[in-house]
Amino acid sequence: MGYTGRILVARTGPYPGALFEEERAGGWRWIQLDGDVPGALGELVAATGTPAVSAFVLDSDVADVEALTPGGQRWRTYLNPDAADRYGAPPLSMPPGEVLRAAISWAAEAGLSADADAVREALGAHHVEAEEAFEDLITALGVV
Repeated sequence: MGYTGRILVARTGPYPGALFEEERAGGWRWIQLDGDVPGALGELVAATGTPAVSAFVLDSDVADVEALTPGGQRWRTYLNPDAADRYGAPPLSMPPGEVLRAAISWAAEAGLSADADAVREALGAHHVEAEEAFEDLITALGVV
């Protein structure tokens, strides 16, 4: 049985109730929660005034990734989409090319230098663990 919970990546201080936290360069933090916290992404963006990205990981099989900026730009995708289909996840509203453009734009607004080729690769990769896929994505977006 794998990990199920929410991972937040944001410029913030310590997060209450975190299962695991890790500081990243530039004031970013990787915050792993046990279970889900509905609305956590929006609350974090509102509180910090900076962009953030989140993944709800289900049994380490699939990550439902969503990113948000203070201006309201939002994008969403599944990492390991075949697993998302097996779990009966609802269809996404943005096609892959649009997700890629939105992710690059999100990174720019966050003051990051995203590698477009690496982001494209991370969005399409199939990993054994969804957390690993999410780690590759945020690294490609410029959070190191």
